[in-house]
Amino acid sequence: MIEELKKTFDTFNKKICLWDEQKSLRAENFKKFAEKGFPTKKLEDWKFSNFNQIILNNFKNLNIDLDEPTEYRSMEWIDQENQFSKTNRKKIKFNDYLKDFEHNKVVFTNGFFNHSSFEQEKNNAGCLWHQDLESAFNERKMTLIDKERNSLSLLNNAFFTDGLYLRVTKGFQLNKPLVIYNVFDSAKGTNFFNQKLIIDIEEDAKIDIFIYTINIGKSPVFLNTYNNFNIRRNGLLKLFNFNDLKKKDLNYNCNDTKIDVNGVLENFIFSNSSEYFKNEINCSLEMYGSAFVNGAILNTDNQNHEIKTKIEHLDENTKSYQKIKAVIGKNSKAIFQGKIFVDKKAQKTNGYQLSKAILLDKESEFDSKPELEIYADDVKCSHGSTSGSLDEDSIFYLMSRGLNYYQAKNLLIKAFLSDAIESITNKDVKKFFIEILDNKLDGIK
Repeated sequence: MIEELKKTFDTFNKKICLWDEQKSLRAENFKKFAEKGFPTKKLEDWKFSNFNQIILNNFKNLNIDLDEPTEYRSMEWIDQENQFSKTNRKKIKFNDYLKDFEHNKVVFTNGFFNHSSFEQEKNNAGCLWHQDLESAFNERKMTLIDKERNSLSLLNNAFFTDGLYLRVTKGFQLNKPLVIYNVFDSAKGTNFFNQKLIIDIEEDAKIDIFIYTINIGKSPVFLNTYNNFNIRRNGLLKLFNFNDLKKKDLNYNCNDTKIDVNGVLENFIFSNSSEYFKNEINCSLEMYGSAFVNGAILNTDNQNHEIKTKIEHLDENTKSYQKIKAVIGKNSKAIFQGKIFVDKKAQKTNGYQLSKAILLDKESEFDSKPELEIYADDVKCSHGSTSGSLDEDSIFYLMSRGLNYYQAKNLLIKAFLSDAIESITNKDVKKFFIEILDNKLDGIK
């Protein structure tokens, strides 16, 4: 597959890149990827999943539509004069998607910008600024060589098509959440998509971002995303992830977040769709910075989902809180790898990590790898992990009150996973995820 990818990359790089410097950087990243290959269990961070085998089992080749018009990537959809840019590109309909609460939106189709709407922010549009990524990398001398996490980040650097560069200016707070729609339809045989988000939240700025990923096509896709978030002094980012993908889809997502003095990250993940999903979260915390990471995994159909975190406490009085809840059934697997790193300067650190799982049958599996690496002596850090089956006594009690077996079981599952959802501080988004959980449980027998 890598030899076929090399041929695809050579053609892709000539067509997609607007600047020679970026062509050479992309080529350098692909060369490094080809040397490493797809991750295998030989790597410590991938010890529970052989991704190389997973992708070979699901795809004969990874294909990209090289006929996608590049001129649509060069736009600024909100500028300093509060003018919304225009594009002749056909907008896709969203009548059947997120209607549960008012929101702003940016829409990507098959990895490329489609359209946007910031109707909730008309009076303050100048506080948001966007530029297409290829121009941003060239004009701002950004580098495609992100902090190298693994070969998939190199692959993303080589093949990313489009994405979002968003700056929320000092002191600005959005009235409503920003929903980033990633809509995929494997037309023309395309099954491989790469995307980047670069979001800079300036001093005292606040934003809620909901990343909603959807595959409306009939064929499986491999989605590989790499995102950078920069939360400056007193900034706040509330980040929510939800995938509505097909059974055979694969999704790897990596978030790198830098949190400045007194900045706050709230990150919630609902992991349910697709055969394979790995969400990797890396945070670095400066003085008085905080990170709250919560996730709910519901795997009940031969699925393999993982949440991996690394929280680095780099200065005094930082705080992190992680809670992951998983329900696994029908030969599925859930994985949590979480690491808390405390630098020797990071006195008064408070770090907490907990993962819990319910196994619905003997064929399912939960793997947990909590880690503490501490070099300071005045800290409060703890981690815990438990797994088990549903309490049959509780099921019997609920059945004695008039529920049938499946109703009783699903009520207990809902109570278990809702504990993670309750961490969401945006009431509209919390209500959305509770309703999603109800709908997912209705289909479980």
